[in-house]
Amino acid sequence: MKNYSILKFKNQKNLQKIDDITYVYFNELQGSKLSGTDIEQLRSFNEELDKKNWQEVTAELYAKDNPWLFKNITNQNRSDFIFLLDIKKEMLALEVGAGWGQVAIQLSRFCNVVTIDANLEKIQIMKKIAKQENKNNMQFVVADISDKIFEHNQFDLIIFNSIPEWLELFRNTDPTTLLNDALCEAHNLLKPEGVLYIGIENKYGLKYLLGEKNDHTGLSDHVYLKKEIAKSIFEAETGKKLKVLTYSKQEYEEMLMQAGFKDIKFFGDLPDYKFLHTIVDLSSGHAPSFVVKNLDFVDEYDWVHGNVSKYNEKLKNLYEIFSGEELINLYPAYSILSKK
Repeated sequence: MKNYSILKFKNQKNLQKIDDITYVYFNELQGSKLSGTDIEQLRSFNEELDKKNWQEVTAELYAKDNPWLFKNITNQNRSDFIFLLDIKKEMLALEVGAGWGQVAIQLSRFCNVVTIDANLEKIQIMKKIAKQENKNNMQFVVADISDKIFEHNQFDLIIFNSIPEWLELFRNTDPTTLLNDALCEAHNLLKPEGVLYIGIENKYGLKYLLGEKNDHTGLSDHVYLKKEIAKSIFEAETGKKLKVLTYSKQEYEEMLMQAGFKDIKFFGDLPDYKFLHTIVDLSSGHAPSFVVKNLDFVDEYDWVHGNVSKYNEKLKNLYEIFSGEELINLYPAYSILSKK
């Protein structure tokens, strides 16, 4: 028996309903969106799901040939931030960016979930995984948050897990402008007192200041610089325009306030929001100081290559040197909660 909420769309013109739980929105960018991922690889994964359990398919395709991707898909810690949220069964949540379903599948244990992703193959994969996991309270939309297809004031919770830095890839628009626009749209879509969760890197993370490669560009020593300088360095080294930007705690807070959000709370994520091990309340410097003094150091990663960071020994010492108040701005990533 299916148990899902009725979705309300304001833009029906290019919207096609595939079945009771799946919608596809077509626009002029659809082709370029799909080309951003290895579609043949996703199709192989999708086809194998018709014959085998998703864990078995993941192991066969990636455990040996791409162990880092295998770990990313199967690691359940990515959704541990859910326990920061006050979720009720009757709520409707929107996850922006399907990924491999690590968040939406777990979230559906607690409430009804809608997941939106621009990649049709990923939506199809997630649907099959949801079916294997006996989840009957999920709906799937092939679209981009920037398409603005939903009616306002219908979601209790919206999840931006790793999404802000990817918004720019398929649109020829200033990255900061796109992020501000997405935050405003999230504010519009939430019901009064609804909550937005963001999981995202920090441009001033200690490992980046030491020289660790940026997760999305693969380059060192540019993410923490002013935007125009970072763009110049990236273009000089790659011959391409920089479309992926990371921001600081202060910048995230300012953008959220500008979009109309209130009650903004930051948590430091160790080693990262993707592989959550420790979540630190940053409402004051007390929790960061306690973690450094009383808990074991958590190894951080070079996410580009999937290796333990070569800067870990330095990081361990630096975390002990800085005060709790200083550490608030130096975590590698943040979980951010804000309310409409």
